[in-house]
Amino acid sequence: MKRTLLFCVAAFVVMATAPVFAGGGSESAGGKTEIRWSHWKTLEVGEATINKMVDGFNKAHPEFTLVSVDGPFNGFYDKLVTQAQARNLPEVVMIQVDWVGAFARDNVIASIDPYVAKEAPGFLDQYYDAFKQQVNGKRYSLPVHSGCVAMFYNPDIFKAAGIAGPPKTWDELIDTAKKVTRANQYAVTGTLASEPPTNMTYDIYPLMFQAGAKVVDANNQPAFNSPEGVRALEFYKQLVQYSIPGVLQNGEKEKRSNFAGGNVAMMFEGPWGIAIQKGFNKDKEFEVVTLPKSNTTGTIVRGSLLALPAGLSGKKEEGAWLAIKYLTGPEGAEIFCSGSGDLPANKVAAAKPFITQNKYMKGFLDQMDLPNAQALPHLPSQVELNRLLTIEIQNFISGKKNAKQALDDAAAAWAQIINR
Repeated sequence: MKRTLLFCVAAFVVMATAPVFAGGGSESAGGKTEIRWSHWKTLEVGEATINKMVDGFNKAHPEFTLVSVDGPFNGFYDKLVTQAQARNLPEVVMIQVDWVGAFARDNVIASIDPYVAKEAPGFLDQYYDAFKQQVNGKRYSLPVHSGCVAMFYNPDIFKAAGIAGPPKTWDELIDTAKKVTRANQYAVTGTLASEPPTNMTYDIYPLMFQAGAKVVDANNQPAFNSPEGVRALEFYKQLVQYSIPGVLQNGEKEKRSNFAGGNVAMMFEGPWGIAIQKGFNKDKEFEVVTLPKSNTTGTIVRGSLLALPAGLSGKKEEGAWLAIKYLTGPEGAEIFCSGSGDLPANKVAAAKPFITQNKYMKGFLDQMDLPNAQALPHLPSQVELNRLLTIEIQNFISGKKNAKQALDDAAAAWAQIINR
């Protein structure tokens, strides 16, 4: 959610369907097997945090040497594609939720099911259910950190309007929006820019889940053009009447700066937004609570994942799986999230005081425990699909189409891409 992702479709067209073996690196360094961990996180969380994770693994598994291979996020996806073509992927690769379907389809990454099967019963219980998505019945990754969308609100605006607390239902949300909206003051930060297409995951998917809609059915065919999906869009159009102007152009940057300005009452945001708000204005107070509900609760869940390249064997395979277990396990997750301010995807780490005693994190913990805290399905072209759906919702918000027409047209476009 934090970054733009450009899919390099052409690169995959020329990739062979045979397993993409990892290669390069040192099989043995000083009598130890080297395991390379490719990621983009050093600039985000700091070198000290990454080094602490690496040192923790190396201490726990002295027969291996974990090496951090960092690179900028911009171009990271394309870099993995190039390395896969050259059969030179590192032994552990960080990926985003949106990439899993394509990498699994093209045999870039391996299913982790054979490894999980050798672990103690209940091994996957330590991770939130939202990260147990499958591709054709197989799992391909484990999460380093999590992040769901909850609601930030400005208590000063609520107090001035005589509102005792944040809204808990859609009806209360509209009522609150009416009460707090006035000249140069707005209820919400409408965020529906089409680039990057992750913008709509803040405002739209959570509402769909709260209305009881599904994104796809059991056969991975689009299902959001349902009465529940229509209801979610119609509610959103009602809500953005009280938004700060520029809904169709506002992205994450505009949303966050608008809320930090102090004249917007509510914002749908993830835990990464906590540090961003403090960076904008460390003295400006805000609170975090669960999203208002409709027929049910619901939110979108994101996070960074670790995967194994296809074709690993021997000590490289053994060390890579141990590294993924450590980096996503209680110790690795605590180190990472202590440094980054993210919410652990590992429930053992999420129960530690550094999370439970953080007043801002309580809203996210509560949201993750409510029904319909969901990650998007691992579809091969998820970013392109998000973009198409965003454009059709923009058509609805701008009055070019009604909600049903917009969702039907988006569903037809999705079906073409999914089934091609």
